[in-house]
Amino acid sequence: MGLLNKIAYMVEKDRLIYDAKHPIDATAVEVAVASGTGGVLKRGQLLDCAGGVFSVHVESGTAGAIVADDTEYEPDAETVVVPVYTSGSFRGSEVIADPSITVADVEALRGCGIYLK
Repeated sequence: MGLLNKIAYMVEKDRLIYDAKHPIDATAVEVAVASGTGGVLKRGQLLDCAGGVFSVHVESGTAGAIVADDTEYEPDAETVVVPVYTSGSFRGSEVIADPSITVADVEALRGCGIYLK
């Protein structure tokens, strides 16, 4: 009977996801990374998609997805499989992008079903 009074799990507020007004879809994609430099793709990182190939956002890229979970990769890796959000409503302030997000990026994301608030 004492087990019924124990906390089963904790719910933490998600700062990246804004609301559930638009359906949130996710999948796993292969992302091209710089060989020779290990690292982490952080949750909220903006990814570009060109010709079906995903990569970390750059100024001339076309934004197409947001990383769903922190994903580490080894220095010798050329690609890494990453869980990403492909649609939904997200806080623009929590999306990681360098260079910063432009109006063109927001429009490209909107075309994919990703809405930044």
